[in-house]
Amino acid sequence: MDDSPSNTLDATTEMEPVTEAPLEGSQIDSETDKWKSLSRTNEARWKAASAELEAATAKSSELEQAMATMKQEHALTLAEIQLQQAAKERGMELTPEAMSKLNMAAFLTEEGSADLHTITEFVSSLGSATKKPTYPQDVGIGPHGGNGAPVDRGVSLDARARR
Repeated sequence: MDDSPSNTLDATTEMEPVTEAPLEGSQIDSETDKWKSLSRTNEARWKAASAELEAATAKSSELEQAMATMKQEHALTLAEIQLQQAAKERGMELTPEAMSKLNMAAFLTEEGSADLHTITEFVSSLGSATKKPTYPQDVGIGPHGGNGAPVDRGVSLDARARR
């Protein structure tokens, strides 16, 4: 058989790699220095970008923490205001000393908002500030008119008897 390329069915389609012409010693050194320099420049840029990313991430986490703290403080203030309002509705006044001794976090929901149900339960457990007396308090204090004006009864019996 003929070994010519036109007659072979087993011809491969692989291409042989192209080899570059060998560089001389000074050219190799300059190419190496060039790539080393580019690599160092790229590494410096990467370090600067990484430092900026870390700083931005740290600042972001600080801001998130500050926002969470502010939300908690706002919720506590709101719960305190609602507690005082509920106490006023029942005729009580909670002093600042009493408020400072309360654990206001107990009046918050798990989401961090004021729990109105817990607040009303707490205030109702304190009782009523004004107790209603068991007997009528207006007995013997004078006439009970509708508008408060004195009632004209005419001439008294004493004055009639003296005539």
